[in-house]
Amino acid sequence: MNVFKADNISFSRDKKELFKDINFELKSGEILAILGRNGVGKTTLLNCLMGLLPVKHGNIKLKDKNLKEYSKKELFSLISYIPQAKNNNIGLNVLDMVLLGLNVDISLMPKKEHIQRAKDMLNLIGIYHLKDRTCDNLSGGELQMVIFARALISNPLLIILDEPESNLDFKNQLLILENLERLKDKKKTIIFNTHYPQNAKILASKILILEPNSHLYGTNSLINKTQLGKSFEVKESFFDYLANID
Repeated sequence: MNVFKADNISFSRDKKELFKDINFELKSGEILAILGRNGVGKTTLLNCLMGLLPVKHGNIKLKDKNLKEYSKKELFSLISYIPQAKNNNIGLNVLDMVLLGLNVDISLMPKKEHIQRAKDMLNLIGIYHLKDRTCDNLSGGELQMVIFARALISNPLLIILDEPESNLDFKNQLLILENLERLKDKKKTIIFNTHYPQNAKILASKILILEPNSHLYGTNSLINKTQLGKSFEVKESFFDYLANID
């Protein structure tokens, strides 16, 4: 059974068509990576896939049920979204921030098992040492890791990430990739957009490349010098500097 399916979806803004007739389907444990130049609609597409923006045409299904048929509460429990960490004006401490990921299940006073679950998640992600810090005293990269932990604590069916490597140093990028690989092994379905084609090739079994007025969809064999050179309008020799790109 498909966990997630996009069927001929199109989206327009201010009479300008950003993407048209996008089709893909994902089963348990499959990862879709979305690539493309700035401004082609990668983040907009993610918002459509979560039901935050209405598509002009087509249907989006989660567990063979139209996304529109779910309540907001149901979608919150089934889909976790990890945005780019841009706003660092949050006064909550890290442990409380992670607990917010359980707000479908908990009251204002979380139980001991919820607190332990949050601590376990922080430990899993590798940021347990931050648990008592306030979020407004974190770096952008540290906050990104906290948001990652918050998204995973509810054990979602589908995980959607907007440029998960952004604002992260090399070590934390590796931690994110390692955790995504672990989630894949646990049969979690994942969609992420990225500016790092080498990460897409390592992690994803399916690739969607957005281009102005068109797109390409297929396996990770799309991540090659010739195709990337065309899609990003750069010389193929540029990709000699990137690992795993032939």
